[in-house]
Amino acid sequence: MKTVLVTGGAGFIGSNLIRELLSGGQYRVAVVDNMDSSYEVAYKEDNLRPFDGHENFIFYKKDILDFAGLKKIFEKEKPEYVVHLAAKTDTRKAVADPYIYEAINIKGTINLLELAKDYGVKNFVFASSSSVYGNTASVPFKEDDAHSFAISPYGATKRSGEFFIYTYYHNFGLNSVCLRFFNAYGENNRPDMVPYIWTDKILRGEQIEISGGGSRKRDYTYVGDTVGAIIKALELKDAGFEILNIGYGRPYSLRELLAALEKVIGTKAKVKERPSHAASVEETCADIKKAKLILGWEPEVSLEDGLSRLVIWFKQNRMKNFK
Repeated sequence: MKTVLVTGGAGFIGSNLIRELLSGGQYRVAVVDNMDSSYEVAYKEDNLRPFDGHENFIFYKKDILDFAGLKKIFEKEKPEYVVHLAAKTDTRKAVADPYIYEAINIKGTINLLELAKDYGVKNFVFASSSSVYGNTASVPFKEDDAHSFAISPYGATKRSGEFFIYTYYHNFGLNSVCLRFFNAYGENNRPDMVPYIWTDKILRGEQIEISGGGSRKRDYTYVGDTVGAIIKALELKDAGFEILNIGYGRPYSLRELLAALEKVIGTKAKVKERPSHAASVEETCADIKKAKLILGWEPEVSLEDGLSRLVIWFKQNRMKNFK
């Protein structure tokens, strides 16, 4: 069987990816995750629990900054594919503490690139972000936009990662696909993201916060669609080097998101206004023509349908006694 090494596999997107990889019966999955406390470790343990005992799954609690430890894993598993999802991801916290973002998101990526090169990995798939575009790119965002500038250190580290990955393609022929994710949401959602926070508070009858008058827009993308793009990228033949937007292709304002969530839950939210954070971009929207052309991929799940799945999952897994 083909072995896929997934970094950050205990997280939101990673755990959804593992489920899909294992369900097809074609892959062994080796997960590397340091189980950091950026949010409750119990949630990450919960994400991995369905795979306990699966014959084609193995978990390594390891930090991607530990090069020697990673090398032992590569030596043992000899992965044909790497999906690199591990990262520090909070744009606001990155402004306050950029050093840890530089260390994990850049140095950790270089560690994986070195090992992918040394062990002959066929395809290296990198989780980049719409944060690389900042506020200056024209909408919808296109991969070759020369006028995009990240406005948080997080976005800057993701763009740096893309640059480093290109050098490994150029110098060593490492086939690589950088996927710029746009606001994924859905099952196993990170608890620090707006769809999760609002679902939690509305179901509990608590007040939610909405920033900037609710006009800020995001390209919300159902996690199952995001995972579908990852799998197509790791299976891409003669990948070369590509940067691809992975989004729904249609922005929704915070007010529109709230209206859709209220409709799904059947409850009006209690809302408190607050100012926007300086590191928050005003609008994200993916031009996904390139992903359609190269991967044969396009999103399938609408916002309302995706939020319905999020709410069902939330009731079953985060509010098990919810009435």
